[in-house]
Amino acid sequence: MKKTLLIALAIIMAVTVFTACKQEEAAPSPTPTVIEATPEPPPPSPVWEEVTPTEEPPPDNISPTTGLMGTTTEYKPLVVQIGNEPHERPQQGLQQADIVYETLIEGTDTRFTAVYNDALLKADAPAELPVGPVRSSRYYHQLIQSEWDAVYVHMGGPDTTGNPESDIYGQNGQHIKQRISGAGKGTAHAEKFFAWREGKSMSDYAATDLISDLDVYEYEPVALQQFKFYPLEDYADAPVVDSVQLRFDRHLGWVTYQYDETKSKLLRYLTSSDEPEELLPFTDLDTEQPIEVQNLIVQYTYVNIMPSDLGGRRKVDMYGSGKADFVINGRHVPGTWERAGVTVPTTYKDMEGNEITFTPGNTWVAVHPMDKTISIAYKDGTAYESTPEVAAPKV
Repeated sequence: MKKTLLIALAIIMAVTVFTACKQEEAAPSPTPTVIEATPEPPPPSPVWEEVTPTEEPPPDNISPTTGLMGTTTEYKPLVVQIGNEPHERPQQGLQQADIVYETLIEGTDTRFTAVYNDALLKADAPAELPVGPVRSSRYYHQLIQSEWDAVYVHMGGPDTTGNPESDIYGQNGQHIKQRISGAGKGTAHAEKFFAWREGKSMSDYAATDLISDLDVYEYEPVALQQFKFYPLEDYADAPVVDSVQLRFDRHLGWVTYQYDETKSKLLRYLTSSDEPEELLPFTDLDTEQPIEVQNLIVQYTYVNIMPSDLGGRRKVDMYGSGKADFVINGRHVPGTWERAGVTVPTTYKDMEGNEITFTPGNTWVAVHPMDKTISIAYKDGTAYESTPEVAAPKV
């Protein structure tokens, strides 16, 4: 009996263990919760701003006509017609001019249209600044004056030519706000002139004092033309000039500029009519030295005699466009010029279309017939000769 009881207890315990194991096996284990880490977003790509290089602004104490620092920043110019016939040389006051234009008149002579500003307004300006001989105007001289909006100083000019285009008081002179003129129907402030040479006619030998002439100003002038001087450009890759020979309406080399490396300037000479190979210094009466030029522009344009003008005067196109040669810092830079009309300035560019940068100092502009060649000799022994174009009006 006791043995039977033990067997029964063993069976019960085995069944209990087996059942418990089955329940444990049947109960599914809980599924673990997997928490996935959210990746951080990548840092944003840097945004690069495109920076356009800006041109360094010019100094604020430069002259508006020469680009020189420390002279004057004021603008109150006078434009003066100065003769250049043989008996009128040497002229007085040309070296003091900021810009000088040289143009043909009747015959084979040239005349100067000189722009004065620095010498009149600088802190150490002289008490007097006589210039002469003051000569008459042509219509194209007044189109030069229009670029500078200056009081215009001249000794009369053609007003009954039979050709409205050459009448200086017609359509080509309406823009001029004030004149100092010693002759003709446009006479104004004639008292400003005095005899330049004793015993000679005032019409040929008149002079004027530019310091005194400033008194007539009754308006604020605004220049159309603004030469570019900064940032400085030395054109180091351009050939160095030895000499420049201009023809105008005479032989090649009638006007010659020689580059003086010690001065970094061009010196002006004329050739003798008797000895074309002989260079004669083109001097200023005051300095008795050859005229020194910092920048030279040769501006090729249409130049011809007007068939309908009673005095055989010339047509000289100051509007339109054409070739140009520049000598800047003693180096030759070929390029172009362009001007659309009386209310816009002349633009000067190199062959790549970049505006020409001039060296601070004075500038001479040779308004040269497009059908006449010029020659430039370089320091390395090579040379350049301009290609003449058929003379045809630009406008």
